Amino acid sequence: MNKVIKKLSMLTLAVVVVIAAAAGFAAFEAHVINVTAHIENALAVDTYGIDFGTVFPQEYVERQFEVGLSASFLAEPRAKDVRYKIVQKDKPWTLNFNDADDDVNTHNRSLLFVDPDHVNSSAVENGTHLVITTDDNDLEDLFGAGEVFGDVTAPRMVIPMGGNFTIETKVTVSPTNYYQAGGILVYGSDGNVVRLEATNWDAFGMGDVVYMESQENQVKVGKRSASLTDTTDVYLKMTRTGDTFKGYYKEDAGDSWQDIPVIEGKTDFDNEYIGDHPKVGLSSVNADPNNHSAFPAYFDYVTFNGDYLSLCRFLSKLPKEGDGDFGVPSYYDVCTGCAESVPDIAYGYLDKENGQHGDIVDGWTVDFKVPPISGYVGQDWPTSCSDWVVEEDEMDYGCDLWIEVIGFSYYQCSDGEDNDNQQGADDHDPDCHVGGNPDNPYCPEWNDESSPCER
Repeated sequence: MNKVIKKLSMLTLAVVVVIAAAAGFAAFEAHVINVTAHIENALAVDTYGIDFGTVFPQEYVERQFEVGLSASFLAEPRAKDVRYKIVQKDKPWTLNFNDADDDVNTHNRSLLFVDPDHVNSSAVENGTHLVITTDDNDLEDLFGAGEVFGDVTAPRMVIPMGGNFTIETKVTVSPTNYYQAGGILVYGSDGNVVRLEATNWDAFGMGDVVYMESQENQVKVGKRSASLTDTTDVYLKMTRTGDTFKGYYKEDAGDSWQDIPVIEGKTDFDNEYIGDHPKVGLSSVNADPNNHSAFPAYFDYVTFNGDYLSLCRFLSKLPKEGDGDFGVPSYYDVCTGCAESVPDIAYGYLDKENGQHGDIVDGWTVDFKVPPISGYVGQDWPTSCSDWVVEEDEMDYGCDLWIEVIGFSYYQCSDGEDNDNQQGADDHDPDCHVGGNPDNPYCPEWNDESSPCER
């Protein structure tokens, strides 16, 4: 009996040892699957902008732009075609943070929260303000190398913005330590920014100020500063014209915008390093090395391009080719006068295989029949055009055209579908291989699963 027990004990021990050894192997073994993806837009669009310059009532002007398939889309053998739309949106738009949901729906545009260090920073709408708050345990600045305590992790709410623009906001901050601020940010890349903030520190020491700074490759090339009564309810405005940035401020809504004087002889606000499509919006900064507490900046609203009146309804969008594109006609016809209304959206279609060489680039014409100015309408302006006038003389008018992808498709041998309901989808269908032989090379670009691939 003792021998049996001893044998069973040894057997049990052996099992335990085997199990323990197996667990030991599992604990020290790992396998890594590397997951990567190259992500690129399907369309290539020149978005530098259309500038009609100074024009006069009843003048006719037009400009062209192109929409094409991107290099990656052209090089991808699976991808076949792209459908897109051209949507006009008023150039001036405002987000009031006490009613932001309605504003976002109205403009179909909103800001994106960016927290570079992914810690505890936040951007919250509290019913009356947008509150952007820095992390409570970290320096969060907009300047890195070259400053002892700086980094580039300040939280921000931004949107990509091309061409010339203006941005305006009202900010409230209560800085109690060095380098605490809130205001406007134009971000090209780390070390290439323009910032305009309400803060309590400039080159002359502590004190409530509005401060503007331009950085090129992490070098401060432009500085401006002006004293404030306090940092409560400061209105800030920045403009971009070409590569030139200008900043303005006022302390009361009814005041005129004030320029900001240059300090330290750093006068360069022509910043070519910002690029054509910077991220533009609002930010909060706390770079005090001795106080890492959370710092909030309160924003009442933000207005983009508030210096412009709307031009959208006067613009046509006409395709130069007729291959699946549908435009928006002009509101004005020399024979019939003005339309009661015109569509808002134009539609385009690009296809690698449409025509002998494919339809890979669409040309569009934007034409503009300049309407008369209200109060100065000539007798020859047709009766049907009585509502087609602009509001004010000597003003800038603008419109943003958004080119938006609404869908794309793959070739039949790459779309994941069994299109002929016979032998399987894509590379499982013999007809998707050269000569219909599954042992031959696969043809992802073949668009007919019912007949053998020909190369």
